[in-house]
Amino acid sequence: MLLDDNREIFIPETQEVVKAHPLFRLFATQNPPGAYAGRKMLSRALRNRFVELHFDPLPRFELEVILEQRCSLPASRAHRLVEVMHQLQVH
Repeated sequence: MLLDDNREIFIPETQEVVKAHPLFRLFATQNPPGAYAGRKMLSRALRNRFVELHFDPLPRFELEVILEQRCSLPASRAHRLVEVMHQLQVH
């Protein structure tokens, strides 16, 4: 489980308390329940351990630019990948 307010975690199997390094950070992502099949609501206790940030989906054009520049894909392939992603999202 994630760390408590003291930045520690207790491991019952070994009876150890592990303290996080001062620079320790954890980043997590989640697809919201209801928008994707098979997703369940997280408990309030778990959600309270995170700072939640919500982002709007990137426009298709921006996704294509990212694929072209970061993955060195030709524009036609980037466009096709984004189209396939969009089709999978709406069906």
